[in-house]
Amino acid sequence: RTLPAEIAGALVTQAQLRRRAQTKFLDAARMFFTAEALEQSTAHAPAAHRAAQLDACAGAGDFLDLGCGIGGDLLALAQHRPVVAYELDPVRAQFATANAAALGLADRVTIHTADWTQALANGTLPPAAAAFVDPARRSEGRRIFSLHAIQPPLAEILKLREQIPLIAVKVMPGVDTAEVPAGWKVEFVSHAGACKEAVLWWGRADAPQRWASVHRTDGWRTLADDGAPPPVGDLAADTVLYEPDPAVIRAGALAPLCARVGGHLFAPDIAYIVAPALCEEPLAQAFAIDEVHRFSLKLLNRRLAARGVGQVELLKRGFPQEPESLRPRMKLTPGGAPGVVIFTRRGDEHWMLIGRRLSSL
Repeated sequence: RTLPAEIAGALVTQAQLRRRAQTKFLDAARMFFTAEALEQSTAHAPAAHRAAQLDACAGAGDFLDLGCGIGGDLLALAQHRPVVAYELDPVRAQFATANAAALGLADRVTIHTADWTQALANGTLPPAAAAFVDPARRSEGRRIFSLHAIQPPLAEILKLREQIPLIAVKVMPGVDTAEVPAGWKVEFVSHAGACKEAVLWWGRADAPQRWASVHRTDGWRTLADDGAPPPVGDLAADTVLYEPDPAVIRAGALAPLCARVGGHLFAPDIAYIVAPALCEEPLAQAFAIDEVHRFSLKLLNRRLAARGVGQVELLKRGFPQEPESLRPRMKLTPGGAPGVVIFTRRGDEHWMLIGRRLSSL
């Protein structure tokens, strides 16, 4: 009522964005956002995790943040060392500057509204102990799935190796590992139950070739691919089924997870692990499997009725149909017990596993 409409609208937008940002940033109430930049920015926990790794592995010197956006990673990096940042978008660069000031980090960051690839080419990119690179992974609103199509493309990023000894590049979680250049290592990062991103690492002699980092309420857990094929065995009732965290699956760390729970895959191309007993495993959610049947909706309804199931959770892996499309045709018992149906595949055969949830990620 007291401000011009344009200013009032901008303030209301910021208030709405700050509410949305509370799931990503601890200090969202003091920060400034644009809708698109908020969606694309790294959440606090993964950013802090990555900044701590860079700080632990880097030699003496400052950090570079190449493509800082509104400052999600910049703020985390600046908690450890001074940071020189580059951002092409002048609006995002201004927001990053404002966010650093809002969190009392203005004296630890220098932000250039410029193309860092040009600075590298003309020799003006400052020396640094480590660089974090956040290339654009969307083009005209569409997601990019190749490292050669990101902006700047992989070929430009690789040139940093001539000057920077330690490099972390944030890329899409579905990155084709066949595109990862020789000498680079890959970390798959899971946050809030989803594999949010992959990170290409250069200069990490301490790291495995491929590993998962999973954030939980009690901190970070990691599991590396040991290169061994996971064991494969039978599928039977009265067992425990473990569904690994998505980052563990992307990292290919199924063999060590099988060893941890004392289980095996029931199909070599399906990331479900079955084991004879329940154990506490923070990198997988667990289900009791009471019945195993070939898929039949008629049989499923009979068994759900016999078990008195009134609320059913539906999951799938390797099954050709979306389970939710079957829900309207399921006959549940009003007020009945909770249950789980897992639709899956073994070879060319489609199966349904009926049971109960034991744990969540």
